[in-house]
Amino acid sequence: MKNTGRTLALAALLGINASAASFLAVGDNAELFLTGAAAVRFDDNIYLDGVGEQDDIVWSFTPGVDLVFGQGSATQGNIHYREEFVKYSDASNQDTSLSNIGITTKYDSGKSKFDLAFTYAQFSQNDLDVNAVGTLVRSERTHFHALPEFGLTQKSSLGVGVTYDRTNYKPVVYTDRDTWSVPVDYYFEYSPKLDISVGYRRRETDTGAGGIDTEDNFLSLGARGEFTPKLTGQVRVGYNQRDFDTGGDDDQVGVDASLAFAASSKSTYRLLVSNDFGNAGTGDSTKEFLLGLRASSALTQTLNLDAGITFRAIEYTTRDDDYLEGHLGFTYVYNEFVNFGASYTHRKNDSSATALDFTNNVFSFGANLRY
Repeated sequence: MKNTGRTLALAALLGINASAASFLAVGDNAELFLTGAAAVRFDDNIYLDGVGEQDDIVWSFTPGVDLVFGQGSATQGNIHYREEFVKYSDASNQDTSLSNIGITTKYDSGKSKFDLAFTYAQFSQNDLDVNAVGTLVRSERTHFHALPEFGLTQKSSLGVGVTYDRTNYKPVVYTDRDTWSVPVDYYFEYSPKLDISVGYRRRETDTGAGGIDTEDNFLSLGARGEFTPKLTGQVRVGYNQRDFDTGGDDDQVGVDASLAFAASSKSTYRLLVSNDFGNAGTGDSTKEFLLGLRASSALTQTLNLDAGITFRAIEYTTRDDDYLEGHLGFTYVYNEFVNFGASYTHRKNDSSATALDFTNNVFSFGANLRY
């Protein structure tokens, strides 16, 4: 199941200008940046508990480094390391430090492309999958993907890749999982700016003790590129089928869509739609429908707006959840090195298991540095 971190809500809205002067030049086309974030958030339900809500003021400080390489060349990428130090004003037993390490690189020569990434991140948070009483669940999440695409003819190409995701929970009362995916997509040029596609994805998920191992097969038709001069993105729709290691199977219409609409030179709207199977930290197999809309706009040369709303309908083995999340944030660009920001996030979960109903309001304030 897709998951968004709550640990630092401000991180999503404070994007630092990548054109800032670097701390150190490394060779001819690589630059090393020093990064930092300091934030405070007012959270009225830190455990996402529908029975005994506990509010707190949470402080965080996140130093890091970012190595950017290949600017202006066919191969580009970056390597980053961040360490987030989190302190709770009241629930001091939840104080922690969280590491985030990653490398991404992309190659694009026109017809041939290659996308390679590895990330390792630590989290300390509750969510819909794992919601402990009176404490936060710690997890480690590893992601790797290698997604090459090769030109076959002047008008066609083939993408064949592999994706790996691992989630490891602490304490071990929750179910770890390893997921391997092998996507294959054939693209044909319908017009100079639009490709149509036929795709197949094989996905296997292995879970720990008490979990349900699954195998998924997704056959799809789709399109990518420029649908209109202002509408771009990729859409896949097809048949999604799941087999269970305990016996039996399930199927549904699979959807994977990401679209961007450039309303003007300063404003962009993004739409996400997904209908897929998932695996929860409780060991359950899930079915999830997701609908998300996000808007970003440059109000002035120094003030940016970011707003969004996401709805998720999740079917577990023993319950159904309807989850709604709304976000509103502003970023003030002080100069090429420093941004300041403020945001408000509202979360609400309605579950057939009433003990898992909750509401949550978070106000965040902070600043990012990139030098």
